[in-house]
Amino acid sequence: MKFIQYVSFVIGVGIIGVGIAVGGSGAVASAHDGEDHSSMEHTEAKASSTDTKSSSKVYSYTAQSGDAYTQLVRKAVQTYGIKNDKQIGAARIVAIETQASERAGWPELNQGEVVSFDEALIKTWVDAAMKLSDSDVAAWQTYVPYIDFNTNSIGE
Repeated sequence: MKFIQYVSFVIGVGIIGVGIAVGGSGAVASAHDGEDHSSMEHTEAKASSTDTKSSSKVYSYTAQSGDAYTQLVRKAVQTYGIKNDKQIGAARIVAIETQASERAGWPELNQGEVVSFDEALIKTWVDAAMKLSDSDVAAWQTYVPYIDFNTNSIGE
């Protein structure tokens, strides 16, 4: 897990100047094929029903031993993609999780810690990532083979 965080950190540091909101489009690959995110429906419904100040959904996850913040971001983005029929692509997911983790200060999670992401924030991340140029997507694609996109057991 630390290797993934390290790779994500290296990527984030190298791309800070580029930013996530650059124009263009790239090849789309589904990073969540075959995954079952149905357990999120219960969590989202529960979180939404208790959130009376906002109509936005919240994606909440309970960190398990070994879970990293980047993995929870990855799962939230993948779940958002599934629920909104949005093909985000693995490279864009790597960009999102790296930059979101970097902005959050690369937090280390404790087992049992609950991490929540507002759907509106995830939408902002995805919308910006969808504007990445082809060359930026290609740069992020370099790291895709080193990342496990199966998040079924992450944050459960």
